[in-house]
Amino acid sequence: MVSPRRNPSRTRRTVWRVMSGSAIAVVGLVAAVLVVSPAVAQPAVPSPPIDAAGAAAVLPTAPPPPPTNPADAAAQLQQVQHDAEALTEQWHAAQDTLAARQADVTNLQAAVAPAQAAVDAAKANEEKYRKQVDAVAMATFESGNLDQFNAFLASSSPQDFLDQMSALESLSSQYKDALQQLSAEVDKTSAAQTAASAAVARAQAAVDQATKAEQDLAARKKDAEIRIDQAQTLLDQLSPEQRRDRIGPSVDAPSITGTGVGVEALRAAATQLGKPYVWGASGPSSYDCSGLTSWAFKKAGVTLPRSSSQQALVGTPVSWDELQPGDLVFYYDPVSHVGIYAGDGKFIDAPQTGDVVRYQTVSKSAFSGARRV
Repeated sequence: MVSPRRNPSRTRRTVWRVMSGSAIAVVGLVAAVLVVSPAVAQPAVPSPPIDAAGAAAVLPTAPPPPPTNPADAAAQLQQVQHDAEALTEQWHAAQDTLAARQADVTNLQAAVAPAQAAVDAAKANEEKYRKQVDAVAMATFESGNLDQFNAFLASSSPQDFLDQMSALESLSSQYKDALQQLSAEVDKTSAAQTAASAAVARAQAAVDQATKAEQDLAARKKDAEIRIDQAQTLLDQLSPEQRRDRIGPSVDAPSITGTGVGVEALRAAATQLGKPYVWGASGPSSYDCSGLTSWAFKKAGVTLPRSSSQQALVGTPVSWDELQPGDLVFYYDPVSHVGIYAGDGKFIDAPQTGDVVRYQTVSKSAFSGARRV
């Protein structure tokens, strides 16, 4: 039999037309993989800003008119004192939330780079393997060894022909499986990158919300301080007897016994007796309520959240009848005041503006819960 002459370019066109279905599948899969691109992350839509207590942020209200006599001043101060303390504690909670969300952003951003590196590595492996497939396929096509007609011509027997075709099918299947695995890997790593980027966008939106909440709460706190200053101006005119009536009777210090973190914090707080109450102060020269408890527990080796509302979530809940020295005692609902139980129905706290760190009798009517750390 006389073999026909071959024109290289014509042969290549013929090979591509008559190559087996399995070879077409390989080339088709290569082309499909080349057009795969990762999805673009869409940032989450921010929700309306919220304050640290979980409620929608409220603009500060206008201060009431200044009181005109000591009795009105005392009554106004009592209400303003409670409102201002609640606002201050919410401000502390907003700061805690902001710091936590900023830490989340840092952690989530750290996860983006490894995800991108995994995507790049997978794409590089895919491209490397694709080139190997192209090289093998093209060399096979140009040598005339891939189409069924040439396999038939080169076969010494029907069985030899079947063996050659089986080998071609097996080779094509191996390449196809490998490319599918690489494509799946690219999809997986691209999805990881998209998820990480979306998480960062969500966390950044949360930081923006927390920052706005902190700004709103700071404005409310400033408004409360203005009202307190107005009331305090007239309260400064009170007699010593009137001042004592406002602050309440002195309570003797109980003996501190026992061990544990709470008792150690109680002992630390007792060293601060007589230090003045100052809004937002964390020691060591002055304190607000949660500033005293967080300082005292830090001395005992435990870091508490800065706000009373967040401190009310740590440790184990304790009922009124189960109170023990060292337990955190909370007032009001929502929580806006905290002290440390000292035993015998007393606790130590930084009570209010114009007052100092001291022991008081725990008010059952104001009591809203306790926690054991």
